[in-house]
Amino acid sequence: MRKPLHGQRKQSLNLSVSPEAVELLEEKANLLGISKSEIIERIARNQVSSAPEQQLLGESLTT
Repeated sequence: MRKPLHGQRKQSLNLSVSPEAVELLEEKANLLGISKSEIIERIARNQVSSAPEQQLLGESLTT
């Protein structure tokens, strides 16, 4: 079993989003080379690191 990325086992979460949002999330995950759940994890933890990543995920560059 691999070590958890954020030091904790992940908990399952059920989300409901539009089909368009699913497509966009999948595209962004593929571009960043990470999973959809990792995108959500980084946003929740305010860990969107680079300016291109911030732009891709729609985060403000000033937060």
